[in-house]
Amino acid sequence: MNNKSLVKKFEFFAGFMFLFVLTMSVRPQSLTVADVQTVIAQAVSKAVQLNQKIAVSVTDKEGHLLGTFVMTGAPANTLIRSVGRAGQGLENVSVPSAAAAQSKAGTAGIFSTGGNAFTTRTASFIIQEHFPPGIDNTEGGPLYGVQFSTLACSDVAIAGLPLGLSGDQGGVPLYKNGVAVGGVGIEGDGLYSVDRDPTDDDQPVEEIIAVSATRGFEAPTLIRADNILVGGIRFPYVNTVDTSAPPAIAFASLPGAVVGAIVPTPTSDFVPATLNGVSGQVSTRFPTIAGSALTAAEVSQILGAAAAIANQTRAGIRQPIGTNARVSMAVVDTDGKVLGIFRQLDAPVFGFDVAVQKARSSNFFSRADAGAKLALAGFASYVNRANADGIQLNGSVAFSDRGMGFLHRPLFPDGINGTAAGPLSTKLLDWSPFNDGLQVDLIRTALTSPPMVCVSKSKSRKFSLVPVAACPCTAVPELKNGLQIFAGGIPLYRGSTLIGAIGVSGDGIDQDDLIAAGGANLFPPPAAIRSDTVLVRGVRLPFVKFPVRPFVE
Repeated sequence: MNNKSLVKKFEFFAGFMFLFVLTMSVRPQSLTVADVQTVIAQAVSKAVQLNQKIAVSVTDKEGHLLGTFVMTGAPANTLIRSVGRAGQGLENVSVPSAAAAQSKAGTAGIFSTGGNAFTTRTASFIIQEHFPPGIDNTEGGPLYGVQFSTLACSDVAIAGLPLGLSGDQGGVPLYKNGVAVGGVGIEGDGLYSVDRDPTDDDQPVEEIIAVSATRGFEAPTLIRADNILVGGIRFPYVNTVDTSAPPAIAFASLPGAVVGAIVPTPTSDFVPATLNGVSGQVSTRFPTIAGSALTAAEVSQILGAAAAIANQTRAGIRQPIGTNARVSMAVVDTDGKVLGIFRQLDAPVFGFDVAVQKARSSNFFSRADAGAKLALAGFASYVNRANADGIQLNGSVAFSDRGMGFLHRPLFPDGINGTAAGPLSTKLLDWSPFNDGLQVDLIRTALTSPPMVCVSKSKSRKFSLVPVAACPCTAVPELKNGLQIFAGGIPLYRGSTLIGAIGVSGDGIDQDDLIAAGGANLFPPPAAIRSDTVLVRGVRLPFVKFPVRPFVE
């Protein structure tokens, strides 16, 4: 057999395996009540072996809580604490341990897909002021600010998490037959934080227990975060090397009690859809509609153009290498109303809420009354700081999310040590991942109002949505589900008039920018007012940034 024939056979085999992986990634899989009980029992059995008292939660891959178990003697509360000054932002806020466990489980579940498996340790690695954390003079984490998304008060999130997304170790995804089905979260040490030193090889007991809980539900090795590199930097997955199985305790004999009920995975929020020839999904909660200045056909055209680019864009965070990105994309009106959302198959669910956050954020900061609305809502101090830096927030600048987010970094320019904070950020003396400035101040009241939510997204026994009154996360009507401050949002214009925005989320931020630009190119902002025409303290703000070798060959 000649070399050419061997190459052809290899290419056929590789193609077959890719199709097999793709098929597996979209094949319906779910967690049964027995599965949830098994995961909980494995977690508690390990905790008993280690003499620990914990709360353990299991969620499905869309964030729905399937069950929480609290061991007898487990701490009722845990303390949010990192490097910021106590009393600032969320620093030193006491929250229910069960809420922390749920947020950890939900984070691992909605971050993970058939192409990537991420833990809360992974999340911690990408949300801090440097990337990698602790390395001076490097820009902020690629998902800086994502922790304040998928909030329980969101009008978009499928199943909001009580503390938003978590960076506290102890959240690990669950897979069945290689398919992402959810996550498990463990809380028990009384501290809800992030990993400030990824090099210390710490092995927290919460993570050890979470890993033990996933026996039989492990993520495929190839797609684990520690097999994914961004900018040449390998993501972490878990540190624990303890793989020993503890003496098994039957679920009915576990020391403690179930909080609420244990339920199976509910019916998905998503239904199949095709847009511009791209297979994907939509939510029946958000049909494509007309806005104040966009027709429904134009919204579909914008989303379709973005979807076509996404199908060609080389993924930054998926395995196998060379596959295309999978993202959620959203278009909003000038008042922040959702005009349409489209999601590619197997896109990470966290991007569903974040895509809308990005679109709303880009739209809001490009409005003529952005500064006035922030001041009216009680945030005049940020408006004044922006004014002092020459940013009027009066519609004179078309802000991409990357450009606006640049103003929200504790080091300005982004990541440069020894510099002052951006005008929308907390000053570095008080900064932490739980106190990052305007973003957290906007949602603090909603996040900390007992019982950690404004309005519960109640479900019936059949898990059909029950209509509830709107519960915005902020006092700014255009930012109902909160502000987002990393790249992937672009404002839309008809001529010189703002008509809305597009947001994209679910892959690397440069990929998100590229895909968003594919949709925004139909209604681009005037070049003369883009954020990359603006200098702040002698530094040019960014607008968008595209990846090297952006397209799948």
